[in-house]
Parts: sequence; structure tokens; C-alpha cells
Amino acid sequence: MAGHIFGLDFGTTNSLATIIQGGQTVSLTDRDTSRPHPSVVWYRGGEVVVGAKARAHLDSVDGGTAAGFLRSPKMCLRREGELHIDGRRVEPVDAVAEVLKYLRQDAASRPGGESYALDRAVMTVPVDFGGMQRRALREAARKAGVSVVQFVHEPVAALYGYLRQKSDMARALAEYEGRLMLVFDWGGGTLDLTLCKLIGGTLMQVSSAGASDIGGDVFDERLRNLVRRRHAEEHGIDDMEALEAPGMSARLLTQCELAKIELSREDKKQTPVYVKDYLRIDGTARDLRVTLSQADIEREGDSLIRRGLAMIDKILEDNRLERADIALCLPTGGMVNMPAIRRGLLERFGALARKLGNGDRIISEGAAWIAHDELRLTLAKPIEVRVADGTGAGHYFELVSRGIQLPVENQQLPVANKQFVCADPRNGIAVFEFAKPKTVGMVVSEDERETLGEVILAVDPKAPPLMERLSCEIQIDHDYVATAYVESGNRSAKNQAEFHRLEFGLAIGRAAGQATTDPEPKNEVKPVGPARGAARISARNGAVAFRPNVAPIEGWQQDRSIVAGDLAYELWPSMFDRNQPQATPHQLEEQNYYRKCGPCQRTAYEIEAFGPVEECRTRLCYPQGWSRRAIGDERGTEGRTDG
Repeated sequence: MAGHIFGLDFGTTNSLATIIQGGQTVSLTDRDTSRPHPSVVWYRGGEVVVGAKARAHLDSVDGGTAAGFLRSPKMCLRREGELHIDGRRVEPVDAVAEVLKYLRQDAASRPGGESYALDRAVMTVPVDFGGMQRRALREAARKAGVSVVQFVHEPVAALYGYLRQKSDMARALAEYEGRLMLVFDWGGGTLDLTLCKLIGGTLMQVSSAGASDIGGDVFDERLRNLVRRRHAEEHGIDDMEALEAPGMSARLLTQCELAKIELSREDKKQTPVYVKDYLRIDGTARDLRVTLSQADIEREGDSLIRRGLAMIDKILEDNRLERADIALCLPTGGMVNMPAIRRGLLERFGALARKLGNGDRIISEGAAWIAHDELRLTLAKPIEVRVADGTGAGHYFELVSRGIQLPVENQQLPVANKQFVCADPRNGIAVFEFAKPKTVGMVVSEDERETLGEVILAVDPKAPPLMERLSCEIQIDHDYVATAYVESGNRSAKNQAEFHRLEFGLAIGRAAGQATTDPEPKNEVKPVGPARGAARISARNGAVAFRPNVAPIEGWQQDRSIVAGDLAYELWPSMFDRNQPQATPHQLEEQNYYRKCGPCQRTAYEIEAFGPVEECRTRLCYPQGWSRRAIGDERGTEGRTDG
């Protein structure tokens, strides 16, 4: 990753590129405002206008939603299909590419004759961006002439930017090792909360939450409505919006945003809002003049502020944490400068809620430091597959260990190549169910798993159990998409599937001269206990599909206890001699459950599911608890004796 690599924060509202020069961050802000560049695209005829100029022209359209404007191209990557903008069809990737192309052009012609070649970048992405969004963003960057070295989540970049600016980074890492940190990112479009933890020198994400309906843009709209009301009341106007001159609604929105920013300064108590020629009338009411105060902003945004701060309590509650468990609260985004929000954070975390002077740049700066320090992402949670065992519910077998380095640009990394056998081939398929733990760090058997996906593979239904070989290879690409390739031996059938919801951390220890550690044992079979009702599956309805039927070869090749009890009973009935140790208690239970009634040839499962039949009076078919009333006989019940 050596060379001139930028940190690039492509944001919902604003975007910024940063590079490290002489051990210092250089952020390429807008030359007029000294702020990040607006992520606004204006399709004006055959011309495409981006950034501050496009944002300025929002003043000439109503609400910024008129023909030709796209305010948040980043959000378009979450949707499928093309955009329709002023009669033209635009792919979301192409809209994003216009913003990135603008940043690249701006870098090449800075004030004072400076120029930078923004050709390679570590790019930040939201926590909820999956593999498809990362792929789309990489493609957009490619179209703009920017090669993405690697992606990093925005809160991780922010935390690293904060830690990297410490005078003694090694001491800071030692202070936060094993402790939880909260990134509270409140920007123009969204509010995102992310809990992170430093584990063995690797920064991991523990949990995240967010809201897209309480961003700074919503505050601006509320302020605009307030200003409208005050101006109308002062001049006795019944319907302000009907009298607004074309484009003035958007102009007022912009002025309200600027007023909000101005009133976020502790020393600023009030500021004027002025829009010339606002109304299509003559007289003193034509120009809009209203004074806003800090108290106005807090009153109008009170419900939004309370809701945003309540999300802190919610994410702690969901993770069974107390405020005292948080070692650091890192507020980022423009909204955290508001005094009311700042007070709310201080009430919860005191001095642990840091105040940043570079909150609008910290994500971009953190990504730039990651590029400069040549840090790599690692897999935060192992990739596991559920395998057959004697419980019927299965165990989790680790295919890919946590802590492996993830690939960078133009790399595809093979991470697993394991051999399995099919324990129960009767319905002609082998089911590979892939999962990851819900917790980070050391995983115990009782920890919950989250399914990544499954691959179904055709096998020989006439093959004996534990005979047909199955191979499973997993590769991870530079967009952190894992692809599982599976193949059967007898049928030579092949199948594959992609998993887009991997989780990753950032190995930061070596930047401070520390070694990263990973004490967790590798390739260990991890039991999770039987699933409720796992044995009570009708073989006639495809028992194999509802329980794991693949088993790793290593050490289990001759272990018949991993074969389903009903199948084992058919093939090796001697196993079910209670004096023999080969059958598990679960298989013995299954044997009783699937054994057939002699006269009517129905299984115990079918009898329990559908009731006994009048023609059959055996003890199996007519157990205790079955009422003859259910089959038209009013003479009571018979006792049960298991045979």
C-alpha cells in the first residue's frame, strides 16, 4: 500500500479527500468555504455540475428536488435500477462517479498551484454497506480514475484518526485494550452509532444502529418552517408558501442550514436569516428577515435531539451494557457541534465524550492514516459450517479463522479448502449451511450464530452414508465478498454462493509497535447443543433438508453416530442395542420416533401428527392420551405401553 494513497470519505451530504504529508494531514476542502465538498450532482443540459457550485444552484430550484438535481448519490447505491433525472436515465454508479471525478479534478488544481494525483485511495463506507454496495462504489471509483486500495468502515476510520493523533499512541492502545468505544456520528443525512472494541490490538465492531430520518437535513426543514411562521405572523400573511417566489424555498433552506451552523458555536446566541425578494408581492414583507436564536434551534429540534440521544441508551440496553462500560465516546459529524447535543453526550459520558475540532474531517483523516501506516483489515468473525453429529441439531465447524488479513485491490484470497462426506444422502442433496458468531472475540459453544447463507449440492441418493466425498473451497475478494465453491465426488455436481455480510476489524497494534494477537484455537469443532425438535422431522418430508448432513473427514470418517438415527437403524440395527456404545442417546430417541407400527406401517411421528386409526389397536398406534372421541368413539381412552 506504499505510495501516495489518499483517505477518501465519500459521504451522504459531503465528501472529502485527505493525504498525509510530512507527518501531517492535508485535507482538500472546498477552496471557498474551507469545508468538505457537497455531494451534490446537477445535470444541466449536456453539462454535469458537482460540488459547491451545484449546491449553490439549489437556491434556484424548489427544495433542491427539481429537474436535474441529485442531492445524495451515495444513498442511490442502496437501491436497484437506474435513476430518472430530468428525462435522462442515470445509473447510480455513474452518479457517484461524477462526485469522485470532481474530487479528483479538484485535487489536481489546488489554489497556489499545488496539485495532487488522487489516483489511489482507502475509501470509507457505512457499516451497513454490504458487498454489493462496495462493488458498486469500487466500480464508480474506477470510472472516475481512482483505484480503491481497500475499504474501511467510517467509525473505524474515525477511531483510528482519533487514536493516531495521540502523542503516545502505544499508551492509548494499552488504555483502551479490551474496552468498548462508541462512535456517535450525526451528519446531514443519518445518525449512526457504532460500538467498537480493541481486542489484541485489532479494532473490532461490536454492534451498530442508525436512523435516516433525523439527520441534519430534517433540522434544517424544521427551522425553515419556523422562519416561515414568524415572517407570516409578523406581516399577517395566511399562506406563505403560496406567495413564495420560484426557488426561494430552497434558498431559505440553505440560509437556515447556515444559521444552524452559526448557532452551533458556544459564543453565538442569535443570528439573522435574510432572503431578498422572497415573496411575489410588494412592500415590507417582500424580503424575509427573521432572527433565530440558539434557544429556537433547541426548541424546534427538541424531539429529534431527544430521540437521537435515546438511541445511545437503546444500543447499550440491546448489548446489556451500562454507560460505565464505555471508555470513550467519539462524536463526529456536523450535528454534534450543537450545544444541546453536546450537553446530552456530556450528561451520559462526562469527559469521556471527546470534543473534536476536526469532527467533519476525522473520518477522511483516519482513512489517510490507515493508508499511510499500511494497515490491513482482518476478518473479525470466523466463517463456520454446520455439520452433522449425534444430536440432530449439528455442531459448528470453523472453516476460516478470525484474524486473517483480507485482500487489497486486485486480490482474491483462497482462505479454506476442506473435505467433507455426506452423512445422509437419501434425498439426493447435501446442505452446506454457513454461519458466523454474533459475538466478536473468543467464541464459546453457547454463543448464538447468524446464518450467512447456504449451498445445496446434488449427491448420489443411493450412496452409503459417509462415503461420498464433498469439497468446499472459500475465497474472499477485495470487496470482502466470500464465495463458497462446493463439489460432490460421485455426481461431480458443482454449486457456489456469495456471502456479503462478513465482518472485519482493523489491525492497528503494529502502528504503535505492538504485535496483534489472536489466542483463539483454530479449526476447532464447536458444539452449540441440539435444536428444539430437531429429531421430530418426517423422513417422508425430507428429513435431510432440515438438519445438517455434511461431516468433516478429519477424525470422523468412521463415526457412525453422526448418521441420522432413522437411517442408522435401517443400515446398522445392531447399533441400537442398548448395550452397544455406538448409538447416541439422540439416535435411540430417533429410533423410537421413526419406528413403524407393525399392522398399519405408520411411524410414531405420523401417529402423533395425524392421530391413530380405528382399524389399528396396537400399543404404538393407540398410546396414552389419544381420545377415541377424536376418531368417533365415545368410550374413553386406552393406556399406553411403549413397545
